[in-house]
Amino acid sequence: MPRTAAAQVARLSRGVQFALGPERAFPWLMVGPALCVILAVMLYPIASLVVMSLQDYGTSTTQGTWVGLKWYRLLPADPRFVDGLKRTLAYSVGSVVGAMVLGMAMALVLYRKFPGITLVRTLFILPMVVMPVASALIWGTMFNPSQGVLNYFLDVLGLPRSLWLASPDTVLASLILVEIWMGAPFVMLIVLAGLHTMPSEPFEAAQIDGASAAAQFWYLTLPMLRAALATAMLFRLIDTLKQFPLIWVLTQGGPLRASETLYVYGYALGFQYFDLGYGSAVLMALLVVVLVISGLWMRVRERSWL
Repeated sequence: MPRTAAAQVARLSRGVQFALGPERAFPWLMVGPALCVILAVMLYPIASLVVMSLQDYGTSTTQGTWVGLKWYRLLPADPRFVDGLKRTLAYSVGSVVGAMVLGMAMALVLYRKFPGITLVRTLFILPMVVMPVASALIWGTMFNPSQGVLNYFLDVLGLPRSLWLASPDTVLASLILVEIWMGAPFVMLIVLAGLHTMPSEPFEAAQIDGASAAAQFWYLTLPMLRAALATAMLFRLIDTLKQFPLIWVLTQGGPLRASETLYVYGYALGFQYFDLGYGSAVLMALLVVVLVISGLWMRVRERSWL
């Protein structure tokens, strides 16, 4: 009799486990197709790039010879790669810092209520929704040293004219200016969302205690917005590190390679010089840089929620 009862309990437990199995699998069945598509779209190009970076295609664009890690060993000794990495980091840091400062200022201004606020907010997000190529063409006209409107404004202000994109000394700063113009509205939207979720009680208490507006911003607003700011900075970091259309349309890496980032260098190797193997290695190095920086900043973002 005890054995029969034990057998019944075992069968019942197996039945419960079988019944719970589909319940556990149901969420995976729902997201499974989309997950498979995303993995296929992401993993196949990356895997192809890895395979290409381990081969030497010579004069061919389809048949390659296996060379292993040869191209990766050449990267540290390649001055164009090293300079491109420095420009990529400088471009990203300058663009992100500028977009964060300008986006924060825009959000603080547009957080206030005044007539026509909806229209003004819509106008402020236009740079974000315009196609990058169209924005690059517009800015290219404005940067024209002889006919561009930017030099006209400098003349009005009594300042010396600039060559903008035509000078190696100013081309990277000019590109950063355009990137800030394009990225600040995104930061503004994220910060605005964070401002609308902040409680009003701490600010009311601070006003009663006589805290100044600057003190409220530094000790209340910024700490409450750290999660939103970390999120906005993460997205801007990723976008600027892999920026290509803007730079290629405006300068194609010139003049004198003064604006040649790693993305532009890898593209030129693959599609201008047809050095597919080495170009793939350069782009893989850029992918590693993006993943490392993004991973480190995600750790910072996680801590910002604490």
